[in-house]
Amino acid sequence: MTDKSSELQFLIDETARIFSGRLETTTDFDALAERIETSTHERISSSTLKRIWGYVSMHPRPRTATLDILSRFVGRRDFLSLCEEIKQTSGFLSTEKIDSALLAPGSRLILRWLPDRCVTVQYNGNNRYTVLDGGSSKLREGDVFEAFSFLKGHPLYLDHIERNGEVLPSYVAGRSAGLQALELD
Repeated sequence: MTDKSSELQFLIDETARIFSGRLETTTDFDALAERIETSTHERISSSTLKRIWGYVSMHPRPRTATLDILSRFVGRRDFLSLCEEIKQTSGFLSTEKIDSALLAPGSRLILRWLPDRCVTVQYNGNNRYTVLDGGSSKLREGDVFEAFSFLKGHPLYLDHIERNGEVLPSYVAGRSAGLQALELD
């Protein structure tokens, strides 16, 4: 496993989805560490979580014991079981992809999906985006959401959308045919 393996990224994404809170500040990572401990009765420090999420610049390979705890938090027996499940039920994707971790704050993306949807977003940092132009989609200018990556040909699922201080229900873009185009503006 490499530090940025698809299995690790899946575990990070699934942990964030289950936590369903922001992971932007030290307090957020403290809250995640507390939630993991409450759920699993096992401890991962918030500094370890910050390293895994790339919140701090160090990117050492996470220990297997740490990955096992995170795997239990997302409902698996351990990390090896999670990897086996992915191999049996999933495959590696070879598609155009934009990762939030590789973007600079202020970067603009144009996302297109059927029928004739075109949304322009700006990256704020820490996997957070602001909608600049929602086009004819249900997203509106000023909406803020979290996303770790965008994959061409696959739906975009947004679990935490904020609009005018209110959290909206989950949203899926490109449910049937996926995102048709990803452009860095």
